[in-house]
Amino acid sequence: MKQNDKKLLRDIERHKNLQTTLPAYVRAYMDTAFEYSLIHLVLNYYTMKEVQDESGAVRRDPYLPEVMSGLHTMIFETLLMEEGAAKVEEVTGKLKLLREQVTARMTAITAYTDALQIYEYVQNRVEYGIKGETAPVDADELAARVFRYLFRENDKMVINSKIQMVTGQLPVRMTKNRFYDYLTSTLMIYNGSDRSAVDDFVSMLKSTALLELPENYEDACPEIRQVIRRFEETDYKALSEQEYRELSELLAATTDQLTDLVSDYLLVMGMINDLYAALLALPHQDSQAEGTATCLSMLKGLHAAYLSEGEIPEHVNEGFEQIEGIQEQLGEDLLQFEGHLQDVRTEYADRLTEMGLTEQAGKLSRISRLLSNSLFIDIEKEQEEEEKADQVYILKKRDELKELTGSFFENHPKEVNRAVMAAMFSSMPVLFNSQQEIQDYISYSLNQCGNDSELTACEKLLRQMMEEE
Repeated sequence: MKQNDKKLLRDIERHKNLQTTLPAYVRAYMDTAFEYSLIHLVLNYYTMKEVQDESGAVRRDPYLPEVMSGLHTMIFETLLMEEGAAKVEEVTGKLKLLREQVTARMTAITAYTDALQIYEYVQNRVEYGIKGETAPVDADELAARVFRYLFRENDKMVINSKIQMVTGQLPVRMTKNRFYDYLTSTLMIYNGSDRSAVDDFVSMLKSTALLELPENYEDACPEIRQVIRRFEETDYKALSEQEYRELSELLAATTDQLTDLVSDYLLVMGMINDLYAALLALPHQDSQAEGTATCLSMLKGLHAAYLSEGEIPEHVNEGFEQIEGIQEQLGEDLLQFEGHLQDVRTEYADRLTEMGLTEQAGKLSRISRLLSNSLFIDIEKEQEEEEKADQVYILKKRDELKELTGSFFENHPKEVNRAVMAAMFSSMPVLFNSQQEIQDYISYSLNQCGNDSELTACEKLLRQMMEEE
């Protein structure tokens, strides 16, 4: 960080020279955010061009080419034209709508992915029974092996992650009431936390277990929805080996398709966020940095390559040498600027109003969220003092989940219900109070396998998990 910028931050901390310090802070923050977002935009724009040239994956989704076409136009009209600043307000309005649309589609794609994981769990457990293939498995020996795997390291975070993965693969053999006891214990971890933390966790469980589906679930990707519908309508008790193989091939192909889609949508949302942040900063920045000029030149070359469907110009590749290392330094600077933003907006709210900087400070707040690691974050929601979640609130949320899971269990076969329980387990924080309790749960689950084929499937899945490290 430049010495002048460091001094700005020190002066803000000391409430010193605010009449000049606050405007200078906003300008410096805007300049840094503008250059950083341009570099990010170039990187994502370049990567998407490579993806499109190498695999054409972006063309497999009928909506993504439309999104990319819109982004090409917005980049050209704002960043690549001299009078681009005049179009900023209009384009940011379009970007806001586009971001909402992409978020909605990504929500549906995530739901499709969760659904396929549920049916993959079911498929895995009927495989050996259908094929008539079993292998001798000592359930107690397997339980001991899994237990050693869990506690091979001393890192608590690693252990907790392993426990969640293992419980997500173990056979679920428990009453609904016992399951709800686990659910209650997990939710009680959030007692005293912000209500939003409870809401987010409950929402995640609902999504993972298909208890709450997005509005566009039926029509976001009709082809994929049709595949899932076939799994929903399958009678796994009467499944032939030929039908099993067909479903397995369909599952693998659709999973690969979803993996590509997720990757493309993450890239697209990255570009939307980068462009959005750059346009919020554009009218208020005055960056003379060499990196800014280089990025704009690279964007111009990439834009031309997209429209002509030609190769990426050499000067674009050469540009990466010129901006090498700048992103990391700017990222550190942004963190320092951002670290003071909330205090500036609250402690100096009146001063910002007097100086006409309130709107810019609000934009900086949105920029910080757009450039965060949470690509689909709500950028309009301001941080506020939240009411805490007490036991009454948590039990209310638990009851909502009980009602939804109860209804789901009544309308789905046992195989799917067990898969849903396993999916919820794998999303919960650690459920056990001691190593002995964990060991007992693993041993009980494996010894309660309904038949040799299910135990064979569990052994295979757990072995693969342990060998992947």
